Amino acid sequence: MKNTDSSVMAWEWAKNGDIYYITVPGWSRQGVKIGFTSRSGGGSRSPYHQLNLGLHVGDEYDRVVANRKDVVAAFASSLNDMVCCQQVHGSEVILVDENMSGSGSEIYATALPGYDAMICDTPGLLLATFYADCFPVFFFDPVKRAVGLAHSGWKGVMGNIAVRTVQEMQQHFNSRPEDIQVLIGPGIQQCCFEIGSDLADRVRQEFSPSTNIIYSNGDAYRWNLPETIRQSLFQSGIREKNLISCDLCTSCRSDLFFSYRKEGGITGRMAAVIGLE
Repeated sequence: MKNTDSSVMAWEWAKNGDIYYITVPGWSRQGVKIGFTSRSGGGSRSPYHQLNLGLHVGDEYDRVVANRKDVVAAFASSLNDMVCCQQVHGSEVILVDENMSGSGSEIYATALPGYDAMICDTPGLLLATFYADCFPVFFFDPVKRAVGLAHSGWKGVMGNIAVRTVQEMQQHFNSRPEDIQVLIGPGIQQCCFEIGSDLADRVRQEFSPSTNIIYSNGDAYRWNLPETIRQSLFQSGIREKNLISCDLCTSCRSDLFFSYRKEGGITGRMAAVIGLE
């Protein structure tokens, strides 16, 4: 399974050892470590089988750490290189440097508190965030040699965390939005993300310039989160040719991914990772 676009901006499945993950080969060729894991290849037991990477979901600690070691090894890194934030479903972005290496990699309480997005221009560090329906948004500026990673659930979308990540890259790296390349990874798609009328009204008000993001059928409303992220990023200066989405639905494809909604809240977590070699 792969994106048929043959340009630099294309995603595809890759395998390293037992680890299956989505990557962007065009970024890898430019010295970027980039991946979004599936649920296959790890040692966790039901209901977290197999490659659970979340330390906070009730899985056996040693199995999660072993899974994490396998993942970072697939990217020629170690847990000492990994940097994690606590993911509080907010919209705060932090600049990561070598002094933060290892944060949250083995102990959840040491993850960077209060943040859902990270940016970095320090080679050797591996930013990591964790998912079970929310959307990973990856950023790469090939001109300034900087990367970013945002955890964007519906609350993050409402807080414009993806746009805020672009703004922080502008501030700290002098990145130009027109240079930044973006991948929106898998998450719960419109087919499965039903919301109430109150939230639907808030979304329409908040994103009034955007179109085709809320679908209604009688009293049922479905929200297209990745399209909302896309249109917000375009409005912030990201070029359409520099943004790709992986439209796999984590809820529909629970054979491939963990899904909080599909599995009733008791499930594992995938990882999104990005860093500069």
